[in-house]
Amino acid sequence: MRHANTTPAAAIAATRRAVGLPRHVRLHNGAQAQIRAVRSDDAKRFGGFVAGLSAASRGERFGRGFDACSPATLVDLVNVDGIRRVAFVATLRLDHDEEVIGEARYDVNADGDCAALTLVVADIWQGQGLADQLLDHLLGAARDAGLRRLVGEVPSSNRRTIRFMQRMGFVAFAQGADWAELRIELKRGVASRMPQAPAPRPVEVVRRWLDNQLFQFGF
Repeated sequence: MRHANTTPAAAIAATRRAVGLPRHVRLHNGAQAQIRAVRSDDAKRFGGFVAGLSAASRGERFGRGFDACSPATLVDLVNVDGIRRVAFVATLRLDHDEEVIGEARYDVNADGDCAALTLVVADIWQGQGLADQLLDHLLGAARDAGLRRLVGEVPSSNRRTIRFMQRMGFVAFAQGADWAELRIELKRGVASRMPQAPAPRPVEVVRRWLDNQLFQFGF
């Protein structure tokens, strides 16, 4: 039997994730970003995001030697079921669109209790606290889904990312010459590590939802 978080803050966060409401975050440099579920119309935005990554960041996300996403790969990346494949993007609002600056996702393994995660932030936005926000959001979604653990692979030479994931609760399970495997056990009823905003009033939730819908259609 799967259990959900029961604290009020966790329940609000889980509800917002479930209905697709964005999570608005302020980065260290003062910029405002939002974290939301990936959508099927994100293919072009996601393609631009991948193209803007450094070779090292693309290699960590997609494997060494990866250059650009094919149209078929982009379609696959932005079409997730929200159950076995869950993905969030961090975006900045432009005049009439959004720019993707980060991504976090997990794919559930065959056993149904464990998922493999991937996380990448645009190089120019690294060090601004966005990775913390994205991973925290992903961990919350995994707990909501009743997953027992998440597993991530990081190049053994990337000590910065390994330290970051350890700070977020991951433990190095195995480490070879090229890759390190880090795992986190997801305890039920554990609230987000990030500061929770005050619970929004129902009218505020509706207003934000309408704003998001109008934004999607360019109004």
